[in-house]
Amino acid sequence: MDPILRRSSFFYVTTLLTYCGLMGRFLITRDWPAFEIIPLFMPVWLASALLFSERDESYAFLRTLPVTDRVVVRTKFSLILSFATIQWLLMIGVVLLRDDGVSGPSTLVYVTLVCAFALLVVASLQVGIWRYGTSVMTVVIAAFVALGLVLVIVHMATLKHVDNWPALSRLAVVEWLGRAPWLSSAAVAALVLAALHGLMRIGVRVKASSEACL
Repeated sequence: MDPILRRSSFFYVTTLLTYCGLMGRFLITRDWPAFEIIPLFMPVWLASALLFSERDESYAFLRTLPVTDRVVVRTKFSLILSFATIQWLLMIGVVLLRDDGVSGPSTLVYVTLVCAFALLVVASLQVGIWRYGTSVMTVVIAAFVALGLVLVIVHMATLKHVDNWPALSRLAVVEWLGRAPWLSSAAVAALVLAALHGLMRIGVRVKASSEACL
């Protein structure tokens, strides 16, 4: 088995399980605000998976293996993409299963946009690790996770207690895209995959240049 997959997938699997265990039940049992709030935790969980998977990652050991920088980058990006997709599919599945008026077409688009944001941000953080090193990016990722949690909690509390506080899932652009949810989601997915491919190419160059400086 690929040594990167063998080591890093453990952290992605465990964070996926904790996300499903802690957050998934709210999507299944709670009313409308659950679909506004719970997806927003997904970028935090995905960034946490990246952080834990990169701690004590032995790139010196990887350099001794017959793998190129392109293979390393592709494997790391494949992990991020795979688990972002799994979380997206699980949340979309819950949206489709709940036929009680709690979710609607715009919810599909909202979940897709949140997952797209998470995928691109975490992929950018991965490139940052190769550019600036794990020590620096650990601080950056930890700050992103902490800030994300704070903002989601504040948004949840304000949505509950402040009249007319804007719900992200009901913004005009989301409602507009929700008129054709599957077409809109497919278009967002295509754009995100194109951007991810661009980031992967940048990642190969960044990792190669960083390795050359060692």
